[in-house]
Amino acid sequence: MKNEKRVSVHTVVALVSAAVMITFSLTYFFMSRSYYKKYKTYELMSEIETLIDTYYYEEPEDMEKLVNMALTGYVSGLGDIYSCYNNIEESEEASTNHAGLYVGIGITVTKSAEGYIEIIEIPENSPSLEAGLLVGDIITAIDGKDVLTVGYEESVQSVKGDENTQVTITVKRDGIFTDHKVVRKTFDIVTVHGEMLEEDIGYISISQFNGKTYEQFQAKLDELLGLGAKGFVFDVRNNGGGLVYSVEDCLDPLLPKGEIAVAIYRNGESTTIVESDNNELDIPMTVLINGGSASGAELFAASLRDFRDAKLVGTTSYGKGVMQDTFTLSDKSTLVLTVAKYKTTRTDCYHKIGLVPDVECITDSSSVEDEQLNKALEILKSEIVK
Repeated sequence: MKNEKRVSVHTVVALVSAAVMITFSLTYFFMSRSYYKKYKTYELMSEIETLIDTYYYEEPEDMEKLVNMALTGYVSGLGDIYSCYNNIEESEEASTNHAGLYVGIGITVTKSAEGYIEIIEIPENSPSLEAGLLVGDIITAIDGKDVLTVGYEESVQSVKGDENTQVTITVKRDGIFTDHKVVRKTFDIVTVHGEMLEEDIGYISISQFNGKTYEQFQAKLDELLGLGAKGFVFDVRNNGGGLVYSVEDCLDPLLPKGEIAVAIYRNGESTTIVESDNNELDIPMTVLINGGSASGAELFAASLRDFRDAKLVGTTSYGKGVMQDTFTLSDKSTLVLTVAKYKTTRTDCYHKIGLVPDVECITDSSSVEDEQLNKALEILKSEIVK
């Protein structure tokens, strides 16, 4: 009979107990180190607060500002330009913009040569248009306060306000000063514009992807198809991106069924973020891109290139292939964090690289012709079956 080494029950219990104790000790050690580091950080912050309260030469005027700056700085320490802390007011404004809504008088402005506010764009549904303001008007005063005296940035901020409140805008037009009373309203941000180019080519530009973009996109797509479009130019130049689900909704009627794009997280897991159903628009397409095309705009362009063989025309895009999640904090402020990289299921992530156009075309800023658009039209004409 073979000799067998027998281990007593007491020995087994002792070994198991020792293993548990070692595991517990190691876990406790690493947790303690982590806790200690965090504790020391909070302790230092408390020390700084005490020293400011005790020795700063005057009473701090705005403690809320100090806290906001501290939280902003803490997140900026990640070194990620896309992660940020937003206070309550900033969070509410971001939420409204993502929803595709705008509260205000509805103008896009720039600083004039004299330092005043020049109106460069007014959407069709803007309350400013209803109040008689025009593109090219120079805003010289807001609620009677001179823009040069108050300052450009401060004056622009003073135009903002709550819904249904009124602001008086003084403008200079053709040397004549007039006052316009404008009621701030909530209205849809128009992000999609389109028209027929040539007799059978539709053109659709998308300025951003928000909560209202898809319904505007689908309406314009249906309109141009109804007018006989046999090919499309999609223009996402200077489109900084937006909501992933909005990108998915706009891609869905264009692409074949299947998984289109995935997000890859820190732990290596991936999740489908864009997929398409059975309906697809099987006609020639081109996409205009440039260095201002980023994030969701790049995902839109890459998806059409990879699944619809759409030619990309223009210059190399920005190169943002990471996505953010927004976390609501206890006081309704928010933390925006980069949580994953993303890519189409057919090509690599373009983060920090950008999308290289199939046809590189640089538009001469001094030219009245849109050479990139003309090149996209040229490509489509050769692909459309007559």
